[in-house]
Amino acid sequence: MKTKNLRKMFTAALLTLAATAAYSQDYAMTAKIPFGFRANGSDFPAGKYKVERTPGNTSTLTLRNVETGGAIFIPSKDPVSEAKTARPRLVFQCGGEAGCSLATLWSGSGAGLEFSTPPLTAAQKERRETVYLDRFKEK
Repeated sequence: MKTKNLRKMFTAALLTLAATAAYSQDYAMTAKIPFGFRANGSDFPAGKYKVERTPGNTSTLTLRNVETGGAIFIPSKDPVSEAKTARPRLVFQCGGEAGCSLATLWSGSGAGLEFSTPPLTAAQKERRETVYLDRFKEK
């Protein structure tokens, strides 16, 4: 238990340092996610989140709860692409006992990142939830 808490504190401290050192906010956006969800094996409550690609690593997403400051780095499986006219958004896979898990980030420039999600059994019905992103504004 102590190791798990220490790892979370170290990740949060590292994230704070990385966010402070970031010089480019090209991918920084916010999303108001109205439901709890899972990402990279961690549970997150509903709330407002800052979403950006991790500086120096375009295949990793940084997700930070604006209210609590809790954050996580989420490595992607594969880059994906779509029409450049599509609106930036997060897509969640929902179904079964697992609830909703972050499945895809679409940047709005035609590029996206796909993330690992828990497999669903044949009896579980999958649905997708979409949350649109807005440009991040510091207070």
